[in-house]
Amino acid sequence: MTEIFSRKTTVFFVIAIFFITAFLQINGSGIATKSDVDIKTAANVAQAKISQLGKGDFSISGKTAFYEGEKPLFYVFHLRPRGYVVTSADLALPPVIAYSFQSNFSEEQNVLMDILKADISLRLKNIDNLPDHVIESRKLMWKSVLNPKNENAASINFEQWPSEGTTSTGGWLETTWNQDSPYNNFCPLDNGKRSVAGCPAVAMAQILNYHKTTNGISFNDSDDYYHNYIHQYVIDDDHEKYDFPSFPELNGYLATLSSHYENNTLLTDNDKAAIVFACGVAAKQVYGSEVSGTFGVNQAYQAYLRFGIDNIELLNESNPDLYGRLRMNMVDALPAHLAVVTSDWNSGHNVVVDGYNTDDYYHLNFGWGGSLDGWYLLPDDMPYGLTVIEGIIVDILKENSGSDIYCGGNLHWADVEAGSTIYANFTVENAGEANSTLDWEIAEYPEWGTWTFIPSHGSNLSSGDKDYVTVSVLVPDKKIRNFRGYVTVVNKGNSDDFFILPVSLATPKAAPVIPPILQKIMQFFPVLWKIMQT
Repeated sequence: MTEIFSRKTTVFFVIAIFFITAFLQINGSGIATKSDVDIKTAANVAQAKISQLGKGDFSISGKTAFYEGEKPLFYVFHLRPRGYVVTSADLALPPVIAYSFQSNFSEEQNVLMDILKADISLRLKNIDNLPDHVIESRKLMWKSVLNPKNENAASINFEQWPSEGTTSTGGWLETTWNQDSPYNNFCPLDNGKRSVAGCPAVAMAQILNYHKTTNGISFNDSDDYYHNYIHQYVIDDDHEKYDFPSFPELNGYLATLSSHYENNTLLTDNDKAAIVFACGVAAKQVYGSEVSGTFGVNQAYQAYLRFGIDNIELLNESNPDLYGRLRMNMVDALPAHLAVVTSDWNSGHNVVVDGYNTDDYYHLNFGWGGSLDGWYLLPDDMPYGLTVIEGIIVDILKENSGSDIYCGGNLHWADVEAGSTIYANFTVENAGEANSTLDWEIAEYPEWGTWTFIPSHGSNLSSGDKDYVTVSVLVPDKKIRNFRGYVTVVNKGNSDDFFILPVSLATPKAAPVIPPILQKIMQFFPVLWKIMQT
């Protein structure tokens, strides 16, 4: 009897060692080097996202895998009746990178595909540089998808700006302009073909059109510039040879456009062509029938200044306030101008950011006729210098009136002991006009845990001054949970002026993600399965 038991024990431990070894090869130190996600698992992730967003009338109709060498980078799941979900193919990345229920994903080379390839490649190369709270949060995201019966994510009140269904596009922009006719009708000829409009000009033009203004722009000889790309000529001196409007002609078109804005008149093709070409001229774009554009985001920034829009700011990825400023521009219905680059910085794109939701996705308008437009998880968790973001122009045509609330700091915790008390700090600032004062208060915070803010309100905060807030949280007594939410700080004098601080908390380090195939095999070994689940 003892010998039989010994044999069973030996067999058990041989099996255990085999599976634990295999498991460690897959999972390594939590999330491992061998952490590729197969397309079947990714499909489960895509379906979970569809369900989470309440899109029961959408279903997966097809799938495509994109590779870098032999390694899968990401998967695209095409939806019926329309739309797409893009999932990552590695457990070390967020499960869902982008999605849309209004636009389709083209199989041909496109802007979104370029951004995805560059973005995901950079994220994978720099996983070791991520802070602990990001790694823990991602592990729990995957765990909740791969083990749907294990509730390890605390729900939050989902909010979105603009609210779903309030606009035709899903973002603040109601336009889906493109680079071809009629938008390029005034662009220079290139060997007899009309040049494309250029993504910087289209992005800027859509933002100005959203605000229904040309801001009184008028071009003159001081705006002449030498065009040194494919063909060499001077804009506007060579307008006859290359068939584009002279500055006096363009000014006339812009005056008509301004009148149409003032009288809410439906825009003509000439109106659209005029504002697009005007933005291109202000940015000193170069033109070609295959590609038009600029050589850096600073040219777009200078174009806004040339339009007399001087309350803007160009933020690069090293600015710690970048995502806070961008987030609140979206809440304030202020589309922003985003420039992204490939991983080797040899090309780039300009797009409009025109929406945000509390899952930290931003709505992007790519300027390709509505094709591809959707929600994207920008790389706000990546270290400086390691993302595809070249720069973002914020506060475009923002109206300053009195006080303006802004908060600095973050509320992210990782590997926190369940039931413990944790602390953090953030600032509340009056970023408004000179001589304004701000009265503020904490208006909303997560329902999980016990929260204390010292102080919880403030008054008579002068422009440029800050209050320092200490936060304490009694953490829920729940192990291996991913708690998320946000704190809302509001201007008591203007309820439409508020700031959102995202919150994330993991308790404690998540158990390694167990792939579905290993889960099924291990169910035949319940004792070992129980050990690996703890």
